[in-house]
Amino acid sequence: MTIDPKLTERRSFLQLLEQPEQLSEWPEADIILCLRQIEQERQGGTRASQELDYVETLLLTALGEKRMGKPGGEALAEEWLWRACELTPSHQPAARQLGKLLLEKLKRHSFVSDFPVIRETDNGATRKRLVEQLLAQIDREQNSTQNWYQVLDMLGKLSPHMPPAEQEKIVQMLDLYRERERLLNQLLMIAEKYAESLKGMFYSSEMLAELQALIRRLALQQQRKENLLSDSAQTTAEMEVQPTALQELQQLIGLEEIKERVQQLYHFYRYQQLRQEKGFQLRDPLPLHLVLMGNPGTGKTTLARLSARLYHELGLLERPEVIEADRSQLVGAFVGQTEERTMEMIKRAAGGVLFIDEAYSLKRADSHGSDYGQVAIDTLVSAMTSEQWAGKFVVILAGYPEEMRHFLLANPGLRSRFPETGHFLLPDYSTNELITIAEQVAERNDYSLTDSAKKALKQRIDQERVDATFGNARTVTNIVLDAIFAKGRLLDRDSPLHLDDFTLLYPEDVQKQPFAQQAEQSAEQQLAQLIGLEPIKRELEKVRGFLLVQQERVNRGLPAVPIELHAVFTGNPGTGKTTVAHLYAQTLRECGYLKRGHLVIASRADLVGGYVGQTAVQTRRKIREALGGVLFVDEAYALATGGELDFGREAITTMVDEMTRHKENLVIVLAGYPREMERLLQVNPGLASRFKKYFLFPDYTPAQLAAMFAAKLAGLGYQLAEGVLEQLQQQFELGAKQGWLDGNGRLVSNLVQEAIQNQALRLAETPFEQLSTDYLQQVIWQDLASLFPAESQTNSTEQEQAR
Repeated sequence: MTIDPKLTERRSFLQLLEQPEQLSEWPEADIILCLRQIEQERQGGTRASQELDYVETLLLTALGEKRMGKPGGEALAEEWLWRACELTPSHQPAARQLGKLLLEKLKRHSFVSDFPVIRETDNGATRKRLVEQLLAQIDREQNSTQNWYQVLDMLGKLSPHMPPAEQEKIVQMLDLYRERERLLNQLLMIAEKYAESLKGMFYSSEMLAELQALIRRLALQQQRKENLLSDSAQTTAEMEVQPTALQELQQLIGLEEIKERVQQLYHFYRYQQLRQEKGFQLRDPLPLHLVLMGNPGTGKTTLARLSARLYHELGLLERPEVIEADRSQLVGAFVGQTEERTMEMIKRAAGGVLFIDEAYSLKRADSHGSDYGQVAIDTLVSAMTSEQWAGKFVVILAGYPEEMRHFLLANPGLRSRFPETGHFLLPDYSTNELITIAEQVAERNDYSLTDSAKKALKQRIDQERVDATFGNARTVTNIVLDAIFAKGRLLDRDSPLHLDDFTLLYPEDVQKQPFAQQAEQSAEQQLAQLIGLEPIKRELEKVRGFLLVQQERVNRGLPAVPIELHAVFTGNPGTGKTTVAHLYAQTLRECGYLKRGHLVIASRADLVGGYVGQTAVQTRRKIREALGGVLFVDEAYALATGGELDFGREAITTMVDEMTRHKENLVIVLAGYPREMERLLQVNPGLASRFKKYFLFPDYTPAQLAAMFAAKLAGLGYQLAEGVLEQLQQQFELGAKQGWLDGNGRLVSNLVQEAIQNQALRLAETPFEQLSTDYLQQVIWQDLASLFPAESQTNSTEQEQAR
């Protein structure tokens, strides 16, 4: 049986036969992969069983040791270490680790010391009830002691592999448990006799005294046990110390500049505290309020919570709690409700932090008189400066960068309460930082990412990272959690689950899973099916070849040649510009140049506004919609048809700026008539310099139009009768000579619709039961004749008669 290649992507268990010491540096994922390799090797390999036992012992021991350091990992660690000891009984590291684990378990076991106490002054009924409770407790404690005695027995077998001090401790623990077992037996015997004596009129005081003495001796055993194990290393839980807010901040992935600035703030406040302790005063303290700006998933909420804890640890706030609020919790629906809601949230935040996410939603750009968002802002500012509330709470505003800047500029009173030192711009995470975050999320949930899974995740991140809506850490967290959820599909398999199925994430787990598999033809296949357009096909093939070669160069570590793929499509109406634009976008996606490869179609009306400032906003909005794909501006020359003051020129300028800003994340195609497009490119030199690809779409020939007509009919489930295709082509040729042939592909589409309707009108005169299926599909010349000028039909008839 051949070992699955995905199990050997990084390491092989064979390496341990030559260099077993390197195992200490291996991550858990590699160890699990090697265990699966051994499992497959046992099923059909050629390696000796003794060799496999040795390597598996090494792997299980290392895995058990790593698992012991994780919360809740004891059960698995014990299972793996026992397996290692069974495979190779003489392997001391496995025995030592298992002994250490069992001793730790033994340390956490507490003897029962609160046995029911029977006193001389208790009446008969109470004595009977208490002695029944005592007998039940003795039975439970005997069973427990017996179970733990078995653990000690295991420890006794492992002790030869353990340090002398631990061996001595095990001997003493065995003696203690043997003594407890003996005392419990004595207590049971005396308790049963005492219970029997209570059935009569008299009971034995001596027996009760003996009972009480045994209970006291059993109670003292817990202290003896603790003293015996007191020099053992502290447990992880006992050694854990809650990190400070500053320490937690330093442990976060990325955010280096933010960490440095928070450190500076921390030092400033500590410095001021030292000054105050020495008697110096600061009459104008720096406000604690903060503004956190960043795209989704950059850590704004996390930083707000850490800031609250930091202020509390410095003594600047009474408590570290953060009260989170949004527009719905602050803004009311009628007069007076907004002030009430806002003040209620301020009172809740007193002594801590009021965190308002997406703060700009309080005052909407299109708000009117019945919108009370400004009232919430005014109430907040008033409280921040009032004698009653100033300094009693901290406000942290958060949101997207551009929106937050506009919001603060539009509210000078609010902005003045937030010093520039408290404005933080949180950057997007780099891909490597997001991979690290993904590893942390996986590890937190007891999974590991294989190396190939990390590569697949990197590709997934690149696909998802298209515009400012990318969720950064939030997106990566969701990808990992979705991958874990997807592991549930393994239950559908007939084969049994293995260790790696429970612990490792593979590429197929993190790759995007489509809801439905659609058999989509490639752009190359679709392009080949188009009629005509041979120059366009050659040009697109050149683009495809160039991109594929550049990608291969990158894969081999060679530099890629930069290219701008913005294009100008010129040609008459109906020559296939929009159709080819779709295929152009799909080609760029298939070659890895674009992440989404979708097509957004726009015209002047979509880009140009009706007043100053609106055009730039509309153009940017359309460009954001197209990020990761192609923006197709049809009849683009219309942007430059007005005079110097026309807003269309503003759309052109904005487009040029956005093309520079988004670079390879956006491709723009301008389409229109050749002469008009030349004039457009002369309006803005920056625009002309960015369009290097020119596609001239020729008019279709009569033969191509006839073939296109037949193809469109066939696509709708119709077919031309014999000889009709030739007559149709003849009409197109006459039209070309006479000058009425216009519209190219659009003309053909219109003719197809009209011909189908004429056919339906003709067939409706015949009872349906007399019509064959073939006849329902057939289009004859009669259905087309009325669609052409009478003169051309006359010529056609004469030529037909001449023939």
